[in-house]
Amino acid sequence: MDLYNVRRRTKRFVQMACGFLFLNVLIFCTVFRKPDKRWKKNTYDCAIVCGYHAEEDGSPSPVMKSRVEKGVSLLRKGKADCLLLSGGAVFNSYVEAEVMETYALELGASQDMLYTETQAVSTYHNMMYAKEVMDKHGFKDCIIVTNGWHLRKADHYARKFHLDYVMCEADDPVEQTWLCGASFYMKTWWNMYSNLFRGYW
Repeated sequence: MDLYNVRRRTKRFVQMACGFLFLNVLIFCTVFRKPDKRWKKNTYDCAIVCGYHAEEDGSPSPVMKSRVEKGVSLLRKGKADCLLLSGGAVFNSYVEAEVMETYALELGASQDMLYTETQAVSTYHNMMYAKEVMDKHGFKDCIIVTNGWHLRKADHYARKFHLDYVMCEADDPVEQTWLCGASFYMKTWWNMYSNLFRGYW
């Protein structure tokens, strides 16, 4: 095979790969739209804090802390009337909502402003079970608190369950490196995209 044919085939392969990548990015951005972060009102009935696993000793992990801290901050600023802490025991035996509740109390949140949902094992279930708790207590709207790399996924399922919501980004943990943050984005988006083709979206 001469050099000309090698270059031509290489060019064709690169063009096809770029086209495939562009098509998949287009599908992803169409299905999983940009998170809705437009505040429509000053105060919401509740703030749903999406769970994240605790440490192996049962203490809140840095990511979990960042979400709870944002939630408590919203309470203090009067942006949310209460917190709905959502998450079951997923990666270890500690129930995420219960660990988050303990940490929220340590941060000064009042017990009567905290609700827990302990069944969720995924973002899908966070929104599904949170909707059930909201309906039970008459909550009409909510703030959804999670980290930047998780916003698009949580937004997608909030729409799926017809929540009246606004997305709120929690600060990244101070110890989180840019490489770790990038890996969170890649893992989360890959999981979303693969779920799409498995029919679980």
